[in-house]
Amino acid sequence: MIPICILLLSAGCETTIDFQSKAEPKLTIISQISPILPSSWDEAQRVYVYASQSASDSSLFYTPDNLTVFVTEIESGISIQLVFVTEDGKTFYKIPDGFLKAGFNYTISAHASGFDDVQATTAIPSPSTIRDLSIKTISIEQSELNDFKKNIRYTLQFRINHTEPNQYYHLVFYNAYDSLSARYLVDPELSDNQLFIHHYDYGVLINRNDLTPDQLLTFNFVDWTIGGHDLKTVYVELRSITEEYYKYHSSLARQLIVRQDPFAEPVTIFNNIKGGYGNFSGFASSTASSDLPK
Repeated sequence: MIPICILLLSAGCETTIDFQSKAEPKLTIISQISPILPSSWDEAQRVYVYASQSASDSSLFYTPDNLTVFVTEIESGISIQLVFVTEDGKTFYKIPDGFLKAGFNYTISAHASGFDDVQATTAIPSPSTIRDLSIKTISIEQSELNDFKKNIRYTLQFRINHTEPNQYYHLVFYNAYDSLSARYLVDPELSDNQLFIHHYDYGVLINRNDLTPDQLLTFNFVDWTIGGHDLKTVYVELRSITEEYYKYHSSLARQLIVRQDPFAEPVTIFNNIKGGYGNFSGFASSTASSDLPK
């Protein structure tokens, strides 16, 4: 199984590409690394490397034979060769637990016979944090169609304590419900009054330059509960992300938008892999939560 970012790259073209006849394939790296993992989320320790014909290849991609992948911490010069892993139907290269640290810089390189070597560099920021998180204007109404369902509307407000020099953020929202151990992703309603970019999969992307100093951020949500599993706690994960992360994910989000408009200018997917395709970028997370007011 291939991660969602790769699937979206594949969805970028409407027609099938002849893998052998147009361009020589290059090594592609997809990895957004982080030392801090949200609950039950482990993609940040994984590196996906394969061969593809372009950044939006919609045909065959594969793992070349004799592929080796190295990650180097620039400050210490420590370099490790990553181990190839197959887990739950996914194949990837695993970064050892504890190797990645906030505030450090990393280089990745990949080598395979018959391909140009590829390389990229990124950093893991020191995380910014959230303060003054509160739940406002809560409305809980019984569904008119189903006795077992309740419809919930609420507003979240909070501010960001910016750690310098952080400029880019990815906000991820998820909720916990009574008697359920898992947390579930939720997304805010779209609004023309916000300059944020809705991520192609979950959450929103923010450029600090679009905010006023100490701005109070406001997001509106529509949710629902069933079978007595009432909404218990809301969580906001603030990912402090690198510029490479922001440009890559925002270009994917814009690509999905323009695909719905036949007159829109095409969007080029951001690529920071020298000699190949893809994205290598970093982030660090901090999470704030608030129980639903009684």
